[in-house]
Amino acid sequence: MKDVPLCSACTRHLKGEHECAGVDESCKCSLCFGILDSRFMDRVAAEVKDSFDKNPYDSTNFVLALNMPVTTVLREAILGCTNEATFANGTLTSVPFKLRVVQSYIDRIQAATGLRPTLNADLTLTVTLCNDEFNASDLAFLMSQFPDQFRVPKKKRRFAADVPIESIYNKARVAAIVTRLKAENTVSYKMSSPTRECTFSVVFEREPIFIASRYCKFSRNLPQSPWTASVDIPKVRGNSVCEKIASPFIRVAKCESTRFMASGREDIDVRMLGSGRPFALQLINPHLTAPFRGKQLDESLKKIAEEINSQCDIRLGAPLRRISMKETESLKVKQDEKRKSYTAYCYSTQSLDEKLLDELSRKTPIEISQKTPVRVLKRRPLLDRKRTIFALQALKLDEFHFLMRLETQAGTYVKEFVHGDFGRTRPSLADLLEVEHGEVDILDLDVDNVDMEWPPPAGSLG
Repeated sequence: MKDVPLCSACTRHLKGEHECAGVDESCKCSLCFGILDSRFMDRVAAEVKDSFDKNPYDSTNFVLALNMPVTTVLREAILGCTNEATFANGTLTSVPFKLRVVQSYIDRIQAATGLRPTLNADLTLTVTLCNDEFNASDLAFLMSQFPDQFRVPKKKRRFAADVPIESIYNKARVAAIVTRLKAENTVSYKMSSPTRECTFSVVFEREPIFIASRYCKFSRNLPQSPWTASVDIPKVRGNSVCEKIASPFIRVAKCESTRFMASGREDIDVRMLGSGRPFALQLINPHLTAPFRGKQLDESLKKIAEEINSQCDIRLGAPLRRISMKETESLKVKQDEKRKSYTAYCYSTQSLDEKLLDELSRKTPIEISQKTPVRVLKRRPLLDRKRTIFALQALKLDEFHFLMRLETQAGTYVKEFVHGDFGRTRPSLADLLEVEHGEVDILDLDVDNVDMEWPPPAGSLG
């Protein structure tokens, strides 16, 4: 492997002053594929500057994440174990190839944009350099040398032909395999020059911001997230709890999107009262973070809260607070252990027995079994869930109507508990009231309380 076609940069790195089989174009270098060519690096830096200028961030620092062609990882390892002296005289032989490439790009990007490279900035620049010309031949080489690394389990063999090459020949797998390379493995490898230049892409991404609070919902025609009754009916933009809360954050943070997370959800026709339902809002790739740092944070959250509370159908039930990702995860922890309280306005087609209504409170706690309700089967798996009704009180209003207050385990389908869902919930309220020749159902339902400490106290989880 003496006549390896290298560019001038790779020659200096690997061979020092030795002669080499040079290439007339840097993109034909069999090691770097031209990504160390100064003109190519300048083009990448110019693209980075253009991207940053068009969509700026209020940041002066960045972290560079550089994705190189997978073949370069393999070829660096092959050259490193050839045991040929000609590849051991360069002044930078002991420095990993990727580190040399990273430093070269960092210098040019800093000069082009004025951004300062660091190791702990919240703004990451990902530069991806691509050339898949040798992926198939490299995969064949590795499979011939290390067949044990590519054995397909029996259960997956019939699908093996449909597996894309990217899932088999990737940076992580190659990096693991090359640690086993020895000189004898490299004899059959042909260090050919690429016939085409690398392509590249640049992407800036900011660490997300997380905001916590609770929301109250006063409308019986407002979903928690964008929703439509049919695929043929378009969703109404802005007509959901999450959109109404996220809108001012999107404007202030200039984030590209948001993710709304809540401790459960109420149906579109159910109100959320009391102190509200705990939620967290993730601001994805925010371009402006200054309003959510230091002295500006409290003022920004106060103004946003006022804007949210100015709407007639929703209101915040707790102050907005910036939290960490770890604190956000606690929103979904031990969901089944949480309790929720409801008030339901119910009716019965059979005349109500006041004695049976009064006895409901003495029957709790009640364990019920609920199959996935018919109304949500198209989007939820068919399961049989055990849930507990912890408290139950009923107040008769007239012969056929009553108010019911209940405290349940989170995840209980309250509507189905009342009417039985064609026998899929046992026992149901209809069973408890001994309504055999009629039906019991809910006319209106309110969530009164979600028993959870939220937002978490400052510094509770870090």
